[in-house]
Amino acid sequence: MTGSGSSRSMIPVAAAWKQNFHLATDGSGAYTKGLNLQRNDAVGQIHAGPGRIAAAVAAKKGTHKPVLLVPEFSADEWHALADRLAGIPQAVADLLANRVPAAVADPAVAGRMAIVPAPEEITFSCSCPTGHVGRVCDHSAALGHAIAERLTTHASVLLAARGMTTRALSALLRDRLADTGPGSLPAEADGTVRADQLYSLAAHRALQPVAVEPELDTVAPLTMGEPPAPCPAARDLEWMINDAAARARALLNGEAGQPHDALADTVRILATPDGVSRLPEAVRTTGHTEATLRRMMVGYRHGGPAGAHAASAPIPTPRAALEEARAAIQSSRALGLGRLDITDGSLTDDSLGIQLRPGPDGRWYPFTKAGDEWRPAPGCSDDPARAYQAARRARAARPAAR
Repeated sequence: MTGSGSSRSMIPVAAAWKQNFHLATDGSGAYTKGLNLQRNDAVGQIHAGPGRIAAAVAAKKGTHKPVLLVPEFSADEWHALADRLAGIPQAVADLLANRVPAAVADPAVAGRMAIVPAPEEITFSCSCPTGHVGRVCDHSAALGHAIAERLTTHASVLLAARGMTTRALSALLRDRLADTGPGSLPAEADGTVRADQLYSLAAHRALQPVAVEPELDTVAPLTMGEPPAPCPAARDLEWMINDAAARARALLNGEAGQPHDALADTVRILATPDGVSRLPEAVRTTGHTEATLRRMMVGYRHGGPAGAHAASAPIPTPRAALEEARAAIQSSRALGLGRLDITDGSLTDDSLGIQLRPGPDGRWYPFTKAGDEWRPAPGCSDDPARAYQAARRARAARPAAR
């Protein structure tokens, strides 16, 4: 399978996978253990096929065979993706050169056909006891980290898992361009022609055979020496640069930021794919236990700063407001056969293992019971009835063993 694309163009694909895989593990400790296995070269050759990505992973007690399962795309979905890519000059140029375009990882461009599966679309299987019941294990997590590293240079592994090859996707695109022309290119007021339009014209022209020449413009990765004290370490500086770039990119994309206090911003950092390695340091500096911070990390992913604080503890709320919310749920008939009690500033249905907590932003945050712990669930809402329904959906989707 060919057509990996340049390392620069594959960064969005690798980053999207890393983020979604981290969310799919739902804050499990296996995420960190798997990273250690991957860093110790425990993951063998990665094999990708329709609907699955597999590899052998060596562990202390033997070799296991984890498999990550993802949905295949239908033929109609592949054709729809090709239609979208045909309108993006850079994507056209990449595919005609047999490279995977970065646009295939962007939901804003590819919509639901983005090749990186959503967190809920990634499921786990492994030959170990944990993997037999469909839970994420150390070996599955190691495979996920190895895929992230592979995607920095070879996005074809995800195309294969989704049921396609780079050459086949390129052929779909060529079919769309065969009978179309770019039309005339209007000039700007000063007489110039827009570069993206001119590039689109070139992409529609028939390809001429050219001699294959070695790439001479490969750029070695930037290495940074350790700065003098008391500056932060080079690794920390690199992380801060990447974090600042990510936040700037979010602002440029029009994503409204939420106000962060010091604790919420710490949890924001921990909730990033690379942030979990800073958990021991965060335990020391915040005074919170690792279990509390992990719960807040999941809460942050579901509801931002307010979700993190709701995951830490219920926000003090007048009993009248709690009673009003309970009445709203009952009147909407969302309660069904359950019973909501007001306990410790929350609405709790012990029979179903469901809890609603008010957040500092006025929204209601759903939680589900896992052993002796209340775990955050997606679906926070201004409407307590909707939040309750989200909690019931999360409870139904999560096996009691989890």
